Formats: sequence, structure tokens, C-alpha cells
Amino acid sequence: MATKCRKRKIKKETLVDLCTYGTLAALLIGGGTIGFVTGRVTAPVETVTEVIEVEVPIYEHPELSEISYYDVPLSKNLQRYIYEISADEDVPVSLVMAMIEHESRFNPEVVSSTDDYGLMQINEINHEWLEEEYRCNDMLNPYQNVFSGIKIIGSYLKKYDGDINKALMAYNLGEYGARKAWENGVESIKYSTRIINLMKKY
Repeated sequence: MATKCRKRKIKKETLVDLCTYGTLAALLIGGGTIGFVTGRVTAPVETVTEVIEVEVPIYEHPELSEISYYDVPLSKNLQRYIYEISADEDVPVSLVMAMIEHESRFNPEVVSSTDDYGLMQINEINHEWLEEEYRCNDMLNPYQNVFSGIKIIGSYLKKYDGDINKALMAYNLGEYGARKAWENGVESIKYSTRIINLMKKY
């Protein structure tokens, strides 16, 4: 995670500045009203550069060769970022895209009634440790959100030896809920089945 800065210029005028320039012009010209108007028109405008800090996760990633961009409402920059994180975490990009479609319909600002945030619907229960471990503190930031979501699903894929169904159950139900489901003989849920079917699109 790093902080990038972007600059924007803001025109800033104050009544004191305008009156000062007007008064000086009036004294120099000696024309009262004409001097004030001349001063108002010719008064220089102060330009202030404001620095705005924008949190964007920066990630060391393997070099990618060719990327096929999907016809989805995600920018090419964000799609490339998804490829990069997915490659590093050994997560299929098709899985990530299917999850984003199912979870948020590609809306980065959606918040569910159960406090799930953003593209990959990161539940509020995860926000604190994600901030501590990865400095991801804004789950409505699409870059931070997909970074966090891919990290989570990637950890489950590693834990369950690449079993996508089990990883998705843990992602959706939490590890405790998934274990309880397996103990009761539930091997898959609608959520995991739906996403595995969606993967075929990508």
C-alpha cells in the first residue's frame, strides 16, 4: 500500500485582495470608481496548489504477458490489477470475476444489510485485521476491496488444497460456518454452486 498524490489548482480570491487592488488602482489613476473597476478587472488571481492524498494499494507482482480484458464495467487499470494480485495469490481470474459479478454486480459502492462492502462484499468483521495487516482501510475503494477479497479467497484455496467449492463456502459462511456445514454433510451451497457456474462465462 502506498500513498499517491494528485494535484489540482484552485482559484482563490478574497474581498480584501480585490479591494486592495481596486484602491491602489484608484489612487494611481485618480479616478475613484474607474480606478476600482480597473483594479477589479486587472487584479491577479492567486493560484493555490492543493495536494490530495489518495490511498491506492501498490503491489509487487510478477510480470504479466498478455491480458484479455473483459467486457464488464471495470476499468482496464482495475482489471489489470486483478490479474496481478490473482497471479501472485494463485487465484483464477475467472473465479474473482465471477465472485465480483455475483457479490456486487460490479458496483464498488454497494453496502449490504449485513455490512458487506464493495465489489467483493468484504464483511465488516474482516475490516480491522485487513487494515492492520495490509493497511486496507477503505472497503469502498475498489483497489483495496479486490486486494482484500483475493487475499481472503486465496488463503482459503491454499488451506483447502485448491478446492474451489470449499474455499467459496468458507468465504461465504466463514470458516466456522463452513465447518459446521461439512460436519452436517453439506458439501456445497447455492452460493458456491452459482459462482462455479458463473466462472464458465470468464
